[in-house]
Amino acid sequence: MKAIIAGDIISSQQMEASFFLNELDKVLNQLQEVDLFHIYRGDSFQLLIKETSTALLVCLKIKTALKRKGIAARMAIGLGDVELIQNNIAISTGSAFTRSGALLDSLKELKQNIMVDSGNTHYDTYMNTSLQLALTFMDSWTNNGAEVLFEVLNHPDQTQQQIGERLGIKQSTASRRLDRVQLKEVQALLELFEKYYFKDINHGTTI
Repeated sequence: MKAIIAGDIISSQQMEASFFLNELDKVLNQLQEVDLFHIYRGDSFQLLIKETSTALLVCLKIKTALKRKGIAARMAIGLGDVELIQNNIAISTGSAFTRSGALLDSLKELKQNIMVDSGNTHYDTYMNTSLQLALTFMDSWTNNGAEVLFEVLNHPDQTQQQIGERLGIKQSTASRRLDRVQLKEVQALLELFEKYYFKDINHGTTI
């Protein structure tokens, strides 16, 4: 089972294209979890993830990285098979591509900025409901809060003191910002996806 993330920039028409495209390209190139990516239609993107269980982590890294600059994105995770053609994600196919693309097209109407589709409605429902609840606070992250959380997601073994030093802020400031972005709840959500949801669909989905 593979993971494809399809996404687009929210309200891209209200920003200079060069601004959000430069940030998006920079973020995607830096993510170690991403195998291949493709930016298309001016404000949309697709990613092939190396380790399927990290798909939500990748979404949150992208969300926080872009939010640091005041940019918001919608992302749909499609799980299934991938037929990679000429090592080019733009011309490749498979159920993971189909699911992520169809889900992305429906996110705006559903008013939910991150969702997942594995083809298993039972497990997708509990994961998407959890995401819906978490997005009630994740969509309200400040730029400063997202900046600190991005560092934590990328350097989970570092202390708050070290994170603060990386950003040029006090440890107490880093701690307050992490409380405001609800770090513990974010970590619980990631654990739910990686240790329970992913395990469940590996035993129950049909690709």
